[in-house]
Amino acid sequence: MANPVQASTSQVAQLRSQKSFFGHPKAIGTLSFMQLCNSFANYGMSAILVYYLYAAAPEGLGFTQENAAQLVSLYSAVSILTGIIGSYVADRVLGPRKALGLARSVQAVAYLCLAIPFLGVYGYVASQALLCLGTMLSGRSLEALTGKMYEKEDKRRDGAFAISYVISNIGAAAPAISGTVALMTGYNVAFAMCAVFAILGVVSYYATEKKFFGPIGQEPDDPLSPEKKKSFMMKFAIIVVAAVVVMAVLFTTGILTINVFANFMSTAAIFIPVIYLVYIIKSPKTEKEESKHVLYLIPMYICNCFAMLVWTQSTSILAIYAEQRVNRNLFGFEITPAAFQTLPAVLAIIFGIIVTALWTKLGKKQPSAPTKIGIGTIFWGCGPLFMIIPFVLYAADVKVSPMWLVMFYVLIIFGEAITNAVGYSSASLVAPKAFTTQMMTVWSMSQSTGAALSTLAVNFYHEGSEATYFLLIGGITCFVGLLVMVFAKKLEKGMGLADNKEAE
Repeated sequence: MANPVQASTSQVAQLRSQKSFFGHPKAIGTLSFMQLCNSFANYGMSAILVYYLYAAAPEGLGFTQENAAQLVSLYSAVSILTGIIGSYVADRVLGPRKALGLARSVQAVAYLCLAIPFLGVYGYVASQALLCLGTMLSGRSLEALTGKMYEKEDKRRDGAFAISYVISNIGAAAPAISGTVALMTGYNVAFAMCAVFAILGVVSYYATEKKFFGPIGQEPDDPLSPEKKKSFMMKFAIIVVAAVVVMAVLFTTGILTINVFANFMSTAAIFIPVIYLVYIIKSPKTEKEESKHVLYLIPMYICNCFAMLVWTQSTSILAIYAEQRVNRNLFGFEITPAAFQTLPAVLAIIFGIIVTALWTKLGKKQPSAPTKIGIGTIFWGCGPLFMIIPFVLYAADVKVSPMWLVMFYVLIIFGEAITNAVGYSSASLVAPKAFTTQMMTVWSMSQSTGAALSTLAVNFYHEGSEATYFLLIGGITCFVGLLVMVFAKKLEKGMGLADNKEAE
């Protein structure tokens, strides 16, 4: 009779050795299809959500443009923060496979809530709550499962994550589709399309999960004891239900307004990552030299916060601008304003290839990590500064060329191509040994801080003051990038990167 442990080990080895999906295990095909479906659903919803929020009833929900922009920015911040809880749940309670399947199922229901017309505001609130619940259940489970499909020495691992990146950008074509559907048939039908994609992803996952993954990712890596697990899930459920009930009461009675809630959550989203960072630096598990390295990473972290602040303008203020102020007629046909949010994905692939080739060509002569972050952040800042021009040149009732928005995206996505990879790379290099994974989480949380800053910044946005608004955002972002460039050598030395360079 075969030893169960040996049989399991043999099965895992066999599954990992597969090359059926473009030279990768079949499970990567499952995860890639799920990622594609999820990207289509998420990008499709995000691109039209702000329009749905401020469109007049019965087509939309009738919020003010300011509140609509705040709500979109707020969701970006909260969803990233809830991912911290999700990573804990996956690692200690559910295991990445169960966490991922459950989360995607919950999120599919979220899109359905938006698709049902008579639910109105209640459908919107339910959808946002369920989307956040999904991230609270899974965190980065998809990425964790991707990594588990390879042995440590398997060189196909990087290729698998590259496939995931490309798939995500293919999904970014959804805004053009969902926006067109919304124009032709209404927002609820467009949301229903997003729900269909989400459901397809879930069905394909459950249909192939057992066969393609075997025992891989089935159990948590660091499981709680059965007693603690039951206690955690009970408390988790009670807290979620209590939070929903309390929020419902506060909003329906008028005690809490969208503006107050957005400002409160945004302030929390700024301080939570800071507290997490201080915890890592001050932890007894962190050596003195490691603490120093992390401290010198903070200026680069701040740069990434402002980059996300700029990005969130494209899904809020500039999304409104695309609908109301841009001439979208092409050969007699009206293009959906959501189509502009497909452009960044195309530019990301193009600029990503160019920047990667440039660093490869320069080799040891390439700029230091802080210098790259500084340069990239300046490009991020130049985006909103560039948008000052059309606001100054044209009156509010004049339709402007779409090339203004195209140039905005060219500037910020080129900045992203420079800062994105080097940011994660730098965070991994300075991460204390005891906090390798958590350091990556902290770096990603700079996005929630940036989205939170955007939610607060919207308070200062008023129609007619766009030039001043973008001058402040762009000016501060460029200034932060310039400071990092000026002190690049000192930062590089403080992070210990100069020592690594000398060792080479």
